[in-house]
Amino acid sequence: MADSHQYTLRRNDYSLDEQQLAVQETFADFFTRLSPSSVVRAAEPTGFDKALWQKAQATGVVTMGVPESRGGDGATLVDLVLVSEECGKTLAPIPFVEAAVAALLLADLDGAVAEELLAQVLEGSSTGTVALHPVEKQRHQLVPAGAVADLVLALDGDQLVVIRRLGEVPTEPNVAGAPVGRWDLRAEDRTVLAEGREATRAYSRAERIWKLLTAGALAGSASSAVRLGVEFASSRVAFGQFIGTFQAISHSLVDAATLAEASRNLVRKAAWFEEYEPESAQPLVSMAFVAASRAAVKASTVGTHVQGGFGFTNESDMTLHFRRAKGWPLLAQRPIEDLLTIAESLPATPHI
Repeated sequence: MADSHQYTLRRNDYSLDEQQLAVQETFADFFTRLSPSSVVRAAEPTGFDKALWQKAQATGVVTMGVPESRGGDGATLVDLVLVSEECGKTLAPIPFVEAAVAALLLADLDGAVAEELLAQVLEGSSTGTVALHPVEKQRHQLVPAGAVADLVLALDGDQLVVIRRLGEVPTEPNVAGAPVGRWDLRAEDRTVLAEGREATRAYSRAERIWKLLTAGALAGSASSAVRLGVEFASSRVAFGQFIGTFQAISHSLVDAATLAEASRNLVRKAAWFEEYEPESAQPLVSMAFVAASRAAVKASTVGTHVQGGFGFTNESDMTLHFRRAKGWPLLAQRPIEDLLTIAESLPATPHI
């Protein structure tokens, strides 16, 4: 979809081409209109708004990244990151990231079962998600969007399997107010979709894309937290002047804004590499995930302090962003692995 922009991010130019701007503007309008903070609050504690999800599915948000040859729109990962940014700005209570990743994973596989499941996802009759940890290590695990998904894709040894929902999966209480559910990934109703190298390769890519899209959502949340802080600092008066004129406040907001923008750019760059040069993408994906996680926490923490006593209340939208900044990255549970991936990618420094 974005051939004219194919090499731009490779050169650290983060401007968007016309098609990408259209994607960004379309979903910015969609989420701004249909996912105000009142909708986010109403969806808690389950973290899911069924009506909003149906409207989002109608836009093709889940299937846009599926190749045209498999029935999708052939959007790039950069396009999907742009959508996740807008989703994160409003904290939309829908399983966009997980469903989009599951659709891409199914499209990566051959076989009649995978094709049948992909068809269900494309028509909107099923919502998929991905288990983020190997089944052999965690048979029973918390699955992102597991409380609302119809099927879970998981890696068990060198087998990629699908487990179908048999009954209700309750939402596990969590700080992010996300629809997390606990699944038995060796339940009877499961089918092997792929084995060996095909399975591990496809799953590894899906795991990276989950981190990319989650990082995009975190970067979007960080930008909204900065905006909320700036709006408050520009309207709150103390000692006869707006508090935004105080250096302790303005400098903190600038630091948060710098981190938010830098993480956003890094996520987009990592998405470009995953799309066009995947052999070089893994360290960048880890960097983007760590950077966006830290930027979201920094922005919402600074915003909470700027708002003072109000910022710590449940009535403040800043609290919504703070809880998700803390909660969304926890689903991966292994920040040390991302840090090690980053460290291993750095050139060795000679001992002095």
